Amino acid sequence: MAEPILTLRDVTIGYPGHPVLRDVTLDVFPGQSVAVLGPNGSGKTAFLKTVAGVLRPLAGEVRLGTASGDRGGGVGYVPQRATVSSLLPLTVYEVVEMGAYDGVKPWRRLGEEAKRRIAWALEEVGAKELACKAYTDLSGGQQQRVLIARALATNPAILVMDEPLASLDRDSVRSMVVLLARLRSEEGLTMLWADHFVPALQEVVREVMLIEDSRLIWSRIDVLVDRERRLLAPTEATQS
Repeated sequence: MAEPILTLRDVTIGYPGHPVLRDVTLDVFPGQSVAVLGPNGSGKTAFLKTVAGVLRPLAGEVRLGTASGDRGGGVGYVPQRATVSSLLPLTVYEVVEMGAYDGVKPWRRLGEEAKRRIAWALEEVGAKELACKAYTDLSGGQQQRVLIARALATNPAILVMDEPLASLDRDSVRSMVVLLARLRSEEGLTMLWADHFVPALQEVVREVMLIEDSRLIWSRIDVLVDRERRLLAPTEATQS
């Protein structure tokens, strides 16, 4: 049986003096694609930041890698697009290059392997032709692809994404879902991402974690889709 690539044991997540999720215990296995669903303010972002190492857990243990010690490449973190500063006059290539510098000492230049990884990441997300354009000149869907490329440039074992479908138009959502499904199937990436309920999620994920009453509850995407359909279906009274 495969060993988990991410393990949380009795973890309390949040900010000093303000816990938002308690007693989180879970295992995520290589190749899984899991969505974390919940309303704004429920703790989705804090959960992802804790997994990515941006936030320290208030209690409990977060372990990245298998029991044998294989860290498998670490975490590639994609923050919410709206939180990324638009003031820096960076090109697309420079934004993705920032990911490749992860783990490189400040006085060292990027090696050929890192440069190949940047080129691969741009190719993977379909942004190769945008490399010389200013990041701020891109559409929302294009910016999201570039942020994913930046995370891929870190050579991650787990791709952690915070609302990658937020504020995208219908065509961009569809394009993004196709991209994520391909990264999962062809690259074997483990994915953990937060979003609101979107029916298109079922093309990428099978399992979801629902945030309810400061707890994470496992479910399946098909169960949620079925529940959503029943809630939206017209009742006999409205049909008559």
